[in-house]
Amino acid sequence: MSQPLKEKNAIVTGGSRGIGKAIALDLASKGANVLVTYVNSEAEARSVCSEIEKHGVQSLAVRAEGTDRSAPAAIVQAAVEKWSKVDIIVNNAATGGDFSLLDTTEEKFEELTLVNFRFPLFLIKAAIPHFGPAPRIVNISSIYARSGHANCSVYSTCKGALETATRSLATELGHKYNATINCVEPGPVNTDLWKKAYEDEAYREVWEPEVQRTPAAPRVAEPHEVAHVVSFLCDEKTSWTSGSVVNVNGGMVFL
Repeated sequence: MSQPLKEKNAIVTGGSRGIGKAIALDLASKGANVLVTYVNSEAEARSVCSEIEKHGVQSLAVRAEGTDRSAPAAIVQAAVEKWSKVDIIVNNAATGGDFSLLDTTEEKFEELTLVNFRFPLFLIKAAIPHFGPAPRIVNISSIYARSGHANCSVYSTCKGALETATRSLATELGHKYNATINCVEPGPVNTDLWKKAYEDEAYREVWEPEVQRTPAAPRVAEPHEVAHVVSFLCDEKTSWTSGSVVNVNGGMVFL
């Protein structure tokens, strides 16, 4: 099998399950060493690391909470101590919560902005002094950034801000570091979190009509379908793609 990412070192936040796990394994299958961050389950993270290493590459699991202001530097330090440089960053970790503006508290606002916007930006900042010769950064956005769904104004704003920051950083870091920075924008993805949420009748009533109208097919995405696009954006073949937001939602929201 071709390994276009051989000897590249990747950081995937939230890489112990769901979309992040699929991304970590896909990068590993293409030859990258992968550091995954996790919050709750060390066992899950170590299990993913075992799967990563089956591809003949190295792995590392680091516990890191997005609300912890010291986490970005600690993650990068762990990667650099093991591999000396950082070639790929996938900012996948996120936290959500559907609540109206009237139910928005200072605590909820701070948590969502810290995890969904500050954390990815400061992870990139911490990695800059340790970039390899052609760094690739992929930020995971969401259709919420553009769809205008109710009761998610804080989360949606954070994802919209991440897309805007992607374009700005593509300009800021491109020439100086030979870097590309892109976003992928998934819709619903068939993860354990999605399945659990879909058990709720009210949630299902909102989303089922949208799923059925999805242009590509009347279903939600599988994690590997998002992962393949992320890995493609980390490949040298996409060196002329930067500042883009890529639709990975089956056309549920056109970009």
